[in-house]
Amino acid sequence: MVAVWTMRDSWRAGVSKTDKTELVTNGIYQISRNPAFLGFDLLYIGTLLMFFNWILCFLTVFAVIMYHLQIVNVEEDFLFATFGNEYLQYKKKVCRYIGRKR
Repeated sequence: MVAVWTMRDSWRAGVSKTDKTELVTNGIYQISRNPAFLGFDLLYIGTLLMFFNWILCFLTVFAVIMYHLQIVNVEEDFLFATFGNEYLQYKKKVCRYIGRKR
């Protein structure tokens, strides 16, 4: 929720080449390039821990891997193509999921 609120008008589901947005680097995006995906992953893992079974375990692993591949193969390529050097500088400072680089 914090990720969506911080992005405001720049929030979108998926990659849109027609919507013009700004690169958001403030708020929660100062410590995570992908706080929404991190939140989804934590929800899946929390649900798995509460109601553990092997089917749910498989689905959780699958979801976490698919979100990661979405970020790496689609989202980051789109952000680089759209924002260029501005995104590269941001990427050098902030980790994909959580933390800042020195």
